[in-house]
Formats: sequence, C-alpha cells, structure tokens
Amino acid sequence: MNTISSSAKQFLHYNPDRTDYSLTPEELARLESAGSNLWKDFCLLSGSMGVPCVINAFALTPDPFNLTIVLFLNYLFGVLGVVLCVAFGIAWFKSARQFSSIIQQIKSKPKMEIIPSTTNIGSLSVSQSADANQVVTLD
Repeated sequence: MNTISSSAKQFLHYNPDRTDYSLTPEELARLESAGSNLWKDFCLLSGSMGVPCVINAFALTPDPFNLTIVLFLNYLFGVLGVVLCVAFGIAWFKSARQFSSIIQQIKSKPKMEIIPSTTNIGSLSVSQSADANQVVTLD
C-alpha cells in the first residue's frame, strides 16, 4: 500500500533561462480588461455578413437597374456590414495597441537577479548593487 509520508519533500524545478514577470493587482486588472475585448469578434461577424451581401447584391443587380426588396436588403446589409467591419476593426486595432503597451510596460520593469542557495531556502533578502540592479539572494 502506497502512503504519503508526513516528511515528504517538495521540490520546485525551475529553468534558470526563463524570465518571470511579477504583476501588481492593478496591472493584472488592466491586462484583463484590455485582453477581453470583443471588437475582433464584432469585426469578423459584421465583415462575414457584409461582404457576401455586397457580392450577392452585385450578382443580382439586373442590367437595366431595377430595385427590388431583395436587392435593397442585400445592399443595405452589405454596406452596413462593411462599414461596421471597418469601425470595429479600428476599435480592435486601438485596443490591441493598448494591450501591447501594457505588456511592454511590464517587460520594461527593472530585472532582479536571483541567486539560489543550494541547501537552505530560508528568507528572501533584497540588496541594492552598485549598478542599480536589485540582487535577490535566498539565505
């Protein structure tokens, strides 16, 4: 029978070549609000409705122009869909730029070097080095 002993050790396998970023709750909230935009969905929806309606309207247009209800509705939904697609695309582009700027601000934070101890994890102490980079050592 396999049982877990109360003195089992826990290990954290860490890749030293990996870069981790710390976030404040405010930065996390800004990331969440900027990342959960629906402009892309509305842009793709209106574009996927508008373009086929415009193509259908051009295909249905008779040589001597005669406006029917089907032709009118195709032109109406087509033009409206394309205009909304452009408007939603602009809003999508602006929100994507905002999301990228938030990510860039997080990445531009000063780096901290972590020097792990081989035996005791202990407490985390932060000291200032001569070149203004923070050095974190585990005692």
